[in-house]
Amino acid sequence: MGIREKNQEKILRMLRCHGSLSVGTVMRSLRLSEASVRRYFADLERSGQVFRYHGGIRLIVDKGNPGYRFDEAFSSFAAEKHLIGAAAAKLICSHDRLFFDSGTTVLECGNALAERLGNAECSDLRIVTNSLAFGAELTAFCPVGLTGGTMRLSRMDLCGSVTLENLRRCNFTKSFLGTDAISPEGILSSSDEETAELAATVLEHSDEAFILADSSKLGKKSFVSYGTLLAENVTLITNTPEAGTIIERLRRAGAGIVLVPSPQKDISQQERS
Repeated sequence: MGIREKNQEKILRMLRCHGSLSVGTVMRSLRLSEASVRRYFADLERSGQVFRYHGGIRLIVDKGNPGYRFDEAFSSFAAEKHLIGAAAAKLICSHDRLFFDSGTTVLECGNALAERLGNAECSDLRIVTNSLAFGAELTAFCPVGLTGGTMRLSRMDLCGSVTLENLRRCNFTKSFLGTDAISPEGILSSSDEETAELAATVLEHSDEAFILADSSKLGKKSFVSYGTLLAENVTLITNTPEAGTIIERLRRAGAGIVLVPSPQKDISQQERS
């Protein structure tokens, strides 16, 4: 195996641990030039093993393998999640005290925030998260605390009574949460009780809460409800859906919604509409 193949295998091993990687992370870890890293990323994308986005790559996994549910979420609506996460990161200001949950779209927000911090666009942040997927990038710029609790490797997170107890001690200026479903009435829900209880607790302790969800979650219901988009401190950030009926209904009901363009659509055309 040549040097090129060895470096590609090292990148794939890193991806299996973290799900996504930035150009800078690989440059530092493998001591490669930016041009070399981008060539490796392009080669891996052509091989069908990764999805490449601005500044990084994400692993594409076999959807037939039930052991990789968290990784599967990365490859589902990956481009939409990247845009939503980037838009959410722009809302973070210096001195914010933040909570990030373990959702894959929230992880995109964290990756985009690391880039902003690296460019000195904001400072003096503190982050608490129950996600096990965040790498070392954010910790290079600000304190990142784990909630503690029981590990769920299928969701790459921490949960349980210890998690909730520690969260109740905190107050957040902004929190960023995912969701499994958003009903036509704006009810937020999750597929399991522990995730729903965590989200409800975070909402109670947040000045502002941002729900990051691609438009495939709209108009659906999941197992356990934990909040509503109609709360004054809650804002949904999503991509423009193909049919805007649900968005219009939610806005009429008083929901705060930030729309980002869907990746397959022309931005200038959306602005005209």
